[in-house]
Amino acid sequence: MRTTRLNREIVIQCAMELVYESGINGLRLNKIAERLDVKSPSLYTHTGSVTELRQAVIHQAMQQFREELMDSLMGRAKMGAFLELGKTWMNYANEQSVFFTAFYNNDYLELYEKNISHFLQSAFKRIFVDWPLNNEEIEQIERIMTNYFCGQVDRLNGQPYVEAELISDLEIFYQGIVQNLEKVSQVC
Repeated sequence: MRTTRLNREIVIQCAMELVYESGINGLRLNKIAERLDVKSPSLYTHTGSVTELRQAVIHQAMQQFREELMDSLMGRAKMGAFLELGKTWMNYANEQSVFFTAFYNNDYLELYEKNISHFLQSAFKRIFVDWPLNNEEIEQIERIMTNYFCGQVDRLNGQPYVEAELISDLEIFYQGIVQNLEKVSQVC
């Protein structure tokens, strides 16, 4: 595939396709150059090092994930928002598992914190708006949900999930969180 005008977006898109095929550690500049029918040195002006390219690819994937999560919340509140957020999260985790699992790699945790974690914390504050949550409670909800979806990706290994089971799990999580928040508010 000969490109007439090589730019950063084309390189990142090609890199994302390669990551999808062979994982983040399988990303090599020579593979991108081969696919784009260019010489490897010409990629450095658009990508920098392989490490910088991997960071850019994961950042792009995180932005797409965050946008999907954001869209899932539109026009929804409370349990409805929680369920849609969870379904979107599960869909992304299952369909884009190569990117999703890379998000939790130590090399990308800072990117995750900036791009996903802050968004999720804001989303949970909005979903549980009836309860004044402190940062520790928000982080705990995020941790529980993240662990759940990471476990599901490992368990499913690319196989389809049963939506009814997911919704049941999410309803249990939601009710458990609400009950816990109500107990805490009654004590205060």
